[in-house]
Amino acid sequence: MSRKRGLAAYCSALYAFLYVPLAVMTVFSFNDARRNVVWRGFTFKWYALLAKDAELIGATTTSLELAAAAAAISALLGVLAAYAMVRHKPFRGREAYGALLDAPLMIPEVALGVGLLSFLVRAGFELDFGALACAHALICLPYTVGAVRARLKSSAGERLEEAAMDLGASEWLAFVKITLPLLMPAIVSGCLLAFTVSFEDFVTSFFLAGIGLVTLPIKIYSMMKFGVTPEINALSTVLLTATFLLLGLNAWLAARSDARART
Repeated sequence: MSRKRGLAAYCSALYAFLYVPLAVMTVFSFNDARRNVVWRGFTFKWYALLAKDAELIGATTTSLELAAAAAAISALLGVLAAYAMVRHKPFRGREAYGALLDAPLMIPEVALGVGLLSFLVRAGFELDFGALACAHALICLPYTVGAVRARLKSSAGERLEEAAMDLGASEWLAFVKITLPLLMPAIVSGCLLAFTVSFEDFVTSFFLAGIGLVTLPIKIYSMMKFGVTPEINALSTVLLTATFLLLGLNAWLAARSDARART
């Protein structure tokens, strides 16, 4: 009984440490005071100011477009990479290939940003939206590869592919008609993770964003120089709500996929 109480107290303290600051931030996003010092009343004016802030809306639009492009690129490359590692016969250097795919998770983001900046400048590429989207896709690639690889290993798609090819289907047709539909939940899950990682990335965007390219994290950083205002709290609350919605969508898709697999 004492162990259970101790575990419950530990878990409660851990969750409080994680989520109480978020709750305080959400509450103060409705504070009718310019500074987050005292509570002076309930208001929605900070959310109204967000809707009228053209620079903030532009930065949000840029981040959404960038995250969508990075998720699409990483999903395409992730499916091909995972399929090559799981479905095809073992090839020389496969373990090193897998380690390289996972490297962006372990390399410090500052070092990765400096390296990408040096490479793009020396190679003569402009620091525009396309370069930043490719850099974000590199960061997101381990998430899509991991999701698709796990799905390939756990599903019965390989036997179904072999059965389809025994019946006369080509390898490409078997992939499109059988493997790809089975992988779709993992692809969607990987895309959601990649979208979230790209949307909130600051370090890489800070190094590689060219003139006139301002993402939402960079915009928030510039706003934070003048202190934490209720407008920043309101923006963070909106982003937090969107994150929870994406997590809920991901969980719903996973549960739906499992239900279909059982039937």
